[in-house]
Amino acid sequence: MLPKADDYDELMAGFRWSLPDHYNIGVDVCDRHATGLPRTALIIENEDGAVRRYSFHDLRELTNRLANLFGAQGLVRGDRVAVMLPQSLEVALTHIAAFKAGLISIPLFALFGEEALQYRLHNSGTRLLVTDRAGLEKLAVIRDRLPDLETVLCVEETNDALGFHGLLQEHSDAFTPVDTGSDDPAVITYTSGTTGNPKGALHGHR
Repeated sequence: MLPKADDYDELMAGFRWSLPDHYNIGVDVCDRHATGLPRTALIIENEDGAVRRYSFHDLRELTNRLANLFGAQGLVRGDRVAVMLPQSLEVALTHIAAFKAGLISIPLFALFGEEALQYRLHNSGTRLLVTDRAGLEKLAVIRDRLPDLETVLCVEETNDALGFHGLLQEHSDAFTPVDTGSDDPAVITYTSGTTGNPKGALHGHR
């Protein structure tokens, strides 16, 4: 709430951000809403017109499973998780689970070429990537140039990567979110730089 003021200068002079010492994006956008009666959090409409609704309870359960999956793959607080997919349920799950686990998520444009993909994955030190079969085809060309990338999860059936959905169901839906600080890193985004290489920007939980 903005304080009452007679003019803009007075309003600006009296304004202060109220920043908590501890804050977790995943908890704020998901878990804190998963109380009481189920409420719709996400509506997914497929190309064939089929519609599925997910409640905040559903998202909490699925992201808890995914956070536990990340831990089982050896990821620890501060590690980088990238997601290269068209907008989908899995994109939301990956980001929320990463936040809850204290990891740093990296959104990647699904239409990136091999060079753009290599730069971002290498520069960020990404340890785990969530993608689809189209992403796997690009990754195959550059995989040997990504020493930090240890795990690839594919949301579609394939023999070339670990199955996202199959592994998800193997993990518990109970998870205690990491008590991240409001200034702890949460997201890395890349923008084009004047020298030709993208520039990475690190964003905190607040």
